[in-house]
Amino acid sequence: MVNTQKDGMIDFGACVRSYVERNINLQPQRLLIRLPNAKYVLNAGLKYFMGDSYTWLPEYDEVADWLTDNKGMGLFCMGNCGRGKTTICMQVLPCIMQYYFHRIITVCLAREMNTHYKEIMQKYLLVIDDIGREEPYQEYGNHYNVFPDYVDDCERKGKFLITNTNCTKEELAMKYGERTLSRLKATTRLVAFAGKDLRHG
Repeated sequence: MVNTQKDGMIDFGACVRSYVERNINLQPQRLLIRLPNAKYVLNAGLKYFMGDSYTWLPEYDEVADWLTDNKGMGLFCMGNCGRGKTTICMQVLPCIMQYYFHRIITVCLAREMNTHYKEIMQKYLLVIDDIGREEPYQEYGNHYNVFPDYVDDCERKGKFLITNTNCTKEELAMKYGERTLSRLKATTRLVAFAGKDLRHG
């Protein structure tokens, strides 16, 4: 018989700890990033990697705000080409993660990730550049598509993802499905990169 009396109320904390002792994590621990001087550091990194072509853009304020306190969320940069998304995700942030938080984050190109499915899925910290343009990979009749599965692990297991795309939400929904986009929204902070391509003036 189920005990419904108030003094028999379940202790959820004790239950969670009991599962943890059995290597089952009901409440994934998410990576917290808090960098007090985030704007200064991000600005220095962008200057280093972009050189003479560097100009601070409004969207960089949002990235700096995320670095100040990510609230356990990853980062998803979406928008136009030539706005610094790849530089931030593939160069500046991995350096910041290593220096300030002593974390080595794996960096990969979306077009190559499906050929390394098992290796990528084992990573806890991951940067993926240019999602939405990759093709599914097939080997011995098996189809591999890393991105939806990794996003699933971000929600279920607390993995940490930084990624970027030039695709629209509609294009991503057609490629990955609404379920993956919903989980991406739940586990990353979206920063929209708008405006003209700075590579072409």
